[in-house]
Amino acid sequence: MKYEIGDQIILLHSKEEGRIIDIINDKMVMIEIGKVQFPVYLDQIDFPYFHRFTQKKPQTSIKPNLTRGEEIKKEKLGGQIRMEKGVMLSILPVYAGRGMEEEVELLKFHLLNENATAYNFNFQIYLNRHLHLEIRNTVLPFSNFYLADLLFENLNDAPRFEFVFSLKDPDPKLAPTFAKTWKLKPKHLFQQLSDLHMRQGATLTFPLFEKYPEKSADAGFDVPSYNPSAVNSITLQQQPKQQPKQEVDLHIEKLTDDWKGLSNLEILGIQLNEFQHYLDLAIHHHQPTLIAIHGVGKGKLRDEIHDILRLTREVNYFVNQYHPKYGYGATEIFLKYK
Repeated sequence: MKYEIGDQIILLHSKEEGRIIDIINDKMVMIEIGKVQFPVYLDQIDFPYFHRFTQKKPQTSIKPNLTRGEEIKKEKLGGQIRMEKGVMLSILPVYAGRGMEEEVELLKFHLLNENATAYNFNFQIYLNRHLHLEIRNTVLPFSNFYLADLLFENLNDAPRFEFVFSLKDPDPKLAPTFAKTWKLKPKHLFQQLSDLHMRQGATLTFPLFEKYPEKSADAGFDVPSYNPSAVNSITLQQQPKQQPKQEVDLHIEKLTDDWKGLSNLEILGIQLNEFQHYLDLAIHHHQPTLIAIHGVGKGKLRDEIHDILRLTREVNYFVNQYHPKYGYGATEIFLKYK
């Protein structure tokens, strides 16, 4: 392998610099640029030193004259200037098989916030007009939030995504809520996935909105109508708490009363949403440790939690070893802060 975890790299198409945070396989690595992590193929990156050496130095630093309204809002994070690009939905296809026989097995969906504003959101997936999954959480500025997985075969079930956004810090000049409907068109997506595979790309990205609308502005998006008789609603026993926990029990019967009628994917989505919420709270409160009780089972929930932890910069390390209280059914997470 040409690269190692921690190596500084540059994206060839955008010239953005970042670092490698994980080795996925012999063709792909996970990189981090600013506070955004995403997978890339090896031929999409290189070491930044040659680029720096060959970069021509500007002869002058004349500041252009901008007329009113031409200013570009920027955010400085981690010593880098970040330009706002809006909020997007990202799709990461996961393949089964090898070489030319590879086929898409499932799709991983993430919410990308490339703005300097934190948004609360309510996210719903409908399959065949029935509620399949619902998530309520917050996406922080210049960060991404894991939403859900969909099996490739679910594309035949007329998937529809409903978002309702609101500002984490309300502004009286801006709209109290903002709704967006995104309908997945299988034929169009098949072609895009085929093109993505041919060029060895990693993700597809679809814009949701560029700027949050003003209170009196027409957002221009369809507001989803809610008909209680047309959906199967999932009722949690309690709303997400705003205080951190030392341990979070992710057994589904602890999270919802209606779990017996849920599919495995719905159950996993609720569990991961609960885990992500309390991991974010622990980090926000600079909590030193967190214990996630996931049980033993087939290990799917545990593996998904470990994948999230590998991509979280505040995680120093984590262990899943025998514990006299939890057996092998819990992972202890140790956090670090600069």
